[in-house]
Amino acid sequence: MAKTMRALAAYAYGPIGNLRVVELPLPEPGPGEVRVRVMASALNPSDGKTLLGKIKLLHAKVFPLVVGWDLSGVVDAVGPGATDLREGQEVFGFHAYSRTTKLGALAEYTVLPASQLAAKPGNVSHESAAAAATVGITALQALRDCGRMTTGQEVLITGASGGVGSVAIGVARRLGGVVDAVSTSANVDFVRGLGVRATFDRSDKAWLARVERQYSVVLDAAAAFGLLAMRKILLPGGTYVSTLPSAGLVGGFLLAPLLRRRCKLVMVRPRRADLEWLAQALRKGLSVPIARVFPIREAAGAIEDFTTIGARGKIAIRVDGGF
Repeated sequence: MAKTMRALAAYAYGPIGNLRVVELPLPEPGPGEVRVRVMASALNPSDGKTLLGKIKLLHAKVFPLVVGWDLSGVVDAVGPGATDLREGQEVFGFHAYSRTTKLGALAEYTVLPASQLAAKPGNVSHESAAAAATVGITALQALRDCGRMTTGQEVLITGASGGVGSVAIGVARRLGGVVDAVSTSANVDFVRGLGVRATFDRSDKAWLARVERQYSVVLDAAAAFGLLAMRKILLPGGTYVSTLPSAGLVGGFLLAPLLRRRCKLVMVRPRRADLEWLAQALRKGLSVPIARVFPIREAAGAIEDFTTIGARGKIAIRVDGGF
């Protein structure tokens, strides 16, 4: 086997257009790790922010810098102790959002702990599996773990046309919830098609005043509102969950006991058991809206566009055969 691989990398923080296809040493798996031949990856907002140097704590400060947290591919080599996966097995998962992550998935091969991977469902494409990984587990951990969601509860999801929000609708329904959603007017029809009961147009500044019910869980996937703004539409004992830290979130933590509500920040972790839950949901038809699939040679432009204007659902990156 060749001792090098191709990757999309930057040699300094700065404009995303500086990304280049480069030759890097083939990574070797350590104890408990596997090397995966990457078939597909997917974009998250953190990719562009990391390349621009805005969130250095989410990736090891190493150059050349290769981002791409999501991946789906084939186990290529197994390190000592990683006995639960085998060479040739199709897997999906994502790198931990951590400074220990030194090599992302926008490369022909990547290495990560076996515990951060699960078997890919056979009826799901690599692009869909990669696109589901981070957002699916974020939604699951936000709703089930942070929100303590149970069957029959009513849930409101903001940013419902984005990556986390669009998948969270299906996750919430599989957890037994009744789902309402918030999106811009341009995306209302798209969100309705994902199976929500009702939609609210956040382009209308008075949308909150039009909400006539209270929810057990509000997942603010857009990280745009805060507990204080949402308190009247949350049941006593209900939970507001944000996907990003903010000054408003800190205020929510302090006010939550006085308001008799809970305020949580989801800190997504790649866990084998949760990935297996997600694999089962994908196998049974969980929707993962994909706006476009780009070959990796066009990924720099895709990251730049995604960082500035976003997308409905997810942007997938075809790595195998895409250079």
